[in-house]
This record gives sequence, C-alpha cells and structure tokens, in this order.
Amino acid sequence: MSPESFTFKLTVPNDPAGATVVAAVAAHAVEYANVDAPARQGFVDRVKAAALQALRAAEGKPCVAVFAAADGQLTVTLGGHSVSEPLPS
Repeated sequence: MSPESFTFKLTVPNDPAGATVVAAVAAHAVEYANVDAPARQGFVDRVKAAALQALRAAEGKPCVAVFAAADGQLTVTLGGHSVSEPLPS
C-alpha cells in the first residue's frame, strides 16, 4: 500500500448518516494520497453527495464504498456512483 496505489472497502448501513462517515473516510484518503490541498474539500463534498444518492438507491440494504488510488486517480465508488480526483504527479 502506498499513496499512489491502495484499495479498501467500507460497508455503510443504509442510513443518511452513513454519507457523513463516507465523507470522513474520503477526507483521510485525499490526505493520505497527497491530493492537492485546494481540491480536497471539493472531492469530499462530491463523495458525500454520491454517498447520499447511493444510500437512497440501496433500498434498505447496506452499501459498499470502495476507495482506490490507481492509474493516477483517487476514486470512490458507491453502488453505481463514482467520484474521481487526479493524484499529484
């Protein structure tokens, strides 16, 4: 595992509060991946919005959030929703 290459999964209960948890983990991920500071909060906000959408669409089931850094991108995927941010070069 390195800032440029990692993957981890988080199972989130189907509750709108879960979007806040996903956003908090995304905040740690952008910091670990050394994403440019000005872009961090925007990424976290987009991840939180995607988490809310995914949790609404999950219809009572838990949702799996996948955080991955690969191929120059940090990507968070929840259900059918993905949010990406370029990693520093």
